Amino acid sequence: MIRFFAALLVAGSAMVSMSAAASAGQKTVVLPFDLVLQKKEEDFYIGAGKPSPAEQARLKSINDELRGILAADGQHQLIDTAPIATEIEAAAPIVDCNGCEIDLAKKLNGEVLYTGIVDKASDTLLNMRIMETDVQTGQLKRAGNVVIQGNTDDAWLRGVRWLMKNKLPAVGTGDQKTEAAQ
Repeated sequence: MIRFFAALLVAGSAMVSMSAAASAGQKTVVLPFDLVLQKKEEDFYIGAGKPSPAEQARLKSINDELRGILAADGQHQLIDTAPIATEIEAAAPIVDCNGCEIDLAKKLNGEVLYTGIVDKASDTLLNMRIMETDVQTGQLKRAGNVVIQGNTDDAWLRGVRWLMKNKLPAVGTGDQKTEAAQ
C-alpha cells in the first residue's frame, strides 16, 4: 500500500512538472526594434539620419512593451538576451543582417523569434511592423503592420499594443484571425 502511494506521488509530481513545462510556453526571443529613417539628400553631407535620443528611448520602450505583452499571454517563456548582447549590438540593424537574427535566436535556444521595425517616413508618419518567426525553420509565421500618425511615446506604444491585439494575438485566445503574413 505504501508503495502504491509512493508511486502515485511520483506520477503526480511528474505530471505537475510536465504541466508546468507546457504552461511555460514557447521559448521566445525578442530582439530590439530597428528604426529605419528616410534619408534626405542633406543627410549624406552632414551625417544625419540616426535616431534621436527620444527615438532611442521609444525603441527601448516599445521593446519592453512587446516583451511585457508576450510574458503576460501565458504562451511565451521569454529568454534573456543579455548573454549575447554584444553580438546583437554588432548585428544591428537586424533588418539588414541577412538572417543573422535566426542564428542569434538559435544561440539562445529559442523556439520563436520576434523582431520589429519602425519605418519613419516623416516626423508625423511612421509604419510599425512586428514579425514572428519559427527559429527552427527560419520561416515567417505571422506578421502585422500599422501606420502610426505621430512621433510620440504614446503613439508608438499604442502601435505595439494594437498589433499584438489585432494582428498577432496570442494563439488560442479566440482573437486569432486567419490571415497570411503581410
